[in-house]
Amino acid sequence: MHSTRLAILAPLLLASAAPAPHYAVVHGWPVLPPGRLLGPCSGVAVNGKGEVFVLHRGNRGTDAKGLATLKEPVVAVFDAATGRLLREWGAGLFVVPHGISIGPNGHVWITDTGSNQVFEFTPGGELLRTLGERGVAGADATHFDRPTDIAPLADGSFYVADGYGNSRVMKFAADGKLLFQWGTHGIGPGQFDIPHALAIDAGHRVYVADRANDRVQLFDRKGRYLGEWKSSSIGRPFGLALLPGRRIAILDGGANPGKVPDHDGVTIAGLDGREIAHFGRIGNQDGQFWIAHDIAADRAGNLYVVDIAGQRVQKFVRR
Repeated sequence: MHSTRLAILAPLLLASAAPAPHYAVVHGWPVLPPGRLLGPCSGVAVNGKGEVFVLHRGNRGTDAKGLATLKEPVVAVFDAATGRLLREWGAGLFVVPHGISIGPNGHVWITDTGSNQVFEFTPGGELLRTLGERGVAGADATHFDRPTDIAPLADGSFYVADGYGNSRVMKFAADGKLLFQWGTHGIGPGQFDIPHALAIDAGHRVYVADRANDRVQLFDRKGRYLGEWKSSSIGRPFGLALLPGRRIAILDGGANPGKVPDHDGVTIAGLDGREIAHFGRIGNQDGQFWIAHDIAADRAGNLYVVDIAGQRVQKFVRR
């Protein structure tokens, strides 16, 4: 099949048909109980009820070698409107929790780069299913090597970005059987260097944040390469979030060795690859990021961004 390589993302095209969105941080969101702090925040997702699920690592850093299971709850659920903490769960399950996604049925999916596993839960934290062998890395149909993200679909099937170790994307049937996979380590089309985040649009195109290659790659539902986006604005993409109006938010987490460190930020682009807006910079003030690691959007198009080093989640509303 012949594929047309998409144009590299151009500088901000603010003269598009729709006005460029402006996002403002919500000060004082979320509201944590006195003395309660989040650990390094690695993932965020929003369900259809307006609940924001934040995945964090408690008092743990990023190195999983020789580490025991976290004893504290690592999933904090907030009310999107008020920022109130609704519930917490996930104690005694994870080593280094990494990515979190919510399927159309409301089930919560989490990857653990420390245990090399993928988990499925109810919204309240009841464990439904585990994929992968705990503590065992592998590259076959039943093992992962530090999986990073999951993209569940309405028919129960799901994609897994497998991630730091295997540089591949895997597609599973609803029963957990591997259907197919694609990707190897490298810089060419369809190759990856840390496939870090996934998004699937209404047309079944698969977007992969190819983090260490500084690009977003696009594929059809079968994994056939369609093109890539790359620009100084998107930098090193850590997270992706689809928005209303055929737009996508691309999160640059920075941490680029040998490059200008002031790269943390969010680029809003159309699904045609045109950049529409950009906001954010490195820092620890409200509205700034310190190794931003994941991004999510609610139905209104508001954005939620989590920081690893900043150890927080921030809400941005569209003005």
